[in-house]
Amino acid sequence: MFSYKLPDGGLRTCCYINAEGGIKFDPPVYEQRYTTAVRILEDSRWGQKFKKVVDFGCADMRLLPLLRRVKGIEHILEVDVDENILRSNKLRAEPLVSDYLMRRENPLRVELLKGSIDASVEQLLNVDAVVALEIIEHLYPKTLENVPKNIFGFMQPKIAIFSTPNSEFNVLFQPLLANGFRHDDHKFEWTRAEFRDWARTICQQYPNYSVAFLGVGDAPPDNKSIGNVSQIAIFARHDLLGRRLVEPLRSEVPVDCNADADVQYKEIFAVDFPFNVDERSKEKKILDEARYQIDRCRRIDRYFNRDLGVYQVPLTVMDTYIETLGASTEELLDVLKDNDIEVKGDYIILPEYDEDDLSYRHYDDCYDDEYGLWNDAGCDNDDELGACGGHSLANDDVTYESEENWD
Repeated sequence: MFSYKLPDGGLRTCCYINAEGGIKFDPPVYEQRYTTAVRILEDSRWGQKFKKVVDFGCADMRLLPLLRRVKGIEHILEVDVDENILRSNKLRAEPLVSDYLMRRENPLRVELLKGSIDASVEQLLNVDAVVALEIIEHLYPKTLENVPKNIFGFMQPKIAIFSTPNSEFNVLFQPLLANGFRHDDHKFEWTRAEFRDWARTICQQYPNYSVAFLGVGDAPPDNKSIGNVSQIAIFARHDLLGRRLVEPLRSEVPVDCNADADVQYKEIFAVDFPFNVDERSKEKKILDEARYQIDRCRRIDRYFNRDLGVYQVPLTVMDTYIETLGASTEELLDVLKDNDIEVKGDYIILPEYDEDDLSYRHYDDCYDDEYGLWNDAGCDNDDELGACGGHSLANDDVTYESEENWD
């Protein structure tokens, strides 16, 4: 096992009994599950991004809009056994108008696939992360038995997130359905101990993995002992935790997997999202970002040293922006030096005015007293005035009251 807590203090939620005696969750439990899964994938503790993610039992794909906004994800597989529900919710997978207006920095491919969670197919190779929320309780025993073989034996993802109902919470859901469960398609509902036993058995069978447990949907204050309404297991491969792998990762399908070379998931829909291809060199990206920040800082009073008549911008101002480019302070300094941007100690030194910035020109250089017009600096006659892009006054009929001057 390993210890895990959601970053930034976890979720802010509440649970209460309404006037009719029903239990209510705020936000709804399904939102808490989705948000928790996304925050686990985004957690910086892993030290890396997950590029290829599969969402098993995706149903109407309500998790997808959140998944596709997780930085680093470039390939999402939405998998469900119900072809009709995939087709009827296909619009959720299509790019929005905003995706074309504000293009992604990285590629993203989304595929809707009809298939079972226990089928070891080629489309599942090289998956980094598995999300399987509220699906295992819907599986028949044989399918459930094959799930660990497929995921931890065949796929071997870096991380896998499972959730399932906590049956101890059912005392607050009386009466239950005729099958004794919360949903008419549930084949079982486990206590916390049963879920933990299942997860720990997986880690014994596949020793490259360790597991941590969470829950979403808190019980009311006077029922805390029953745990959360939904329980979560996070399986992390040891190399993701900075530990040595017990066994080498397999490059071939293990014999105990439910695999068939001729079996593939049925593709219902696939789409590639628009994205920008940035062909700038790393040095050019650093320079462009530095110049943008320099221009911004020249308009911030606290950086201006009035005694010296210059802006002194701390190099630390650039840290966050440069890190997003995967660059170091040393690389930044080299780029600044190569482009004649002055650095003294821990500060970038900027002149009070940028000669290329028209907003900083002195009024004395820009105002023509004779004609009463603003003009480019250095133009002192009619010919120069026209050449510099100023206003020609060859027509004596032009006045300030002329409609043409209200520009």
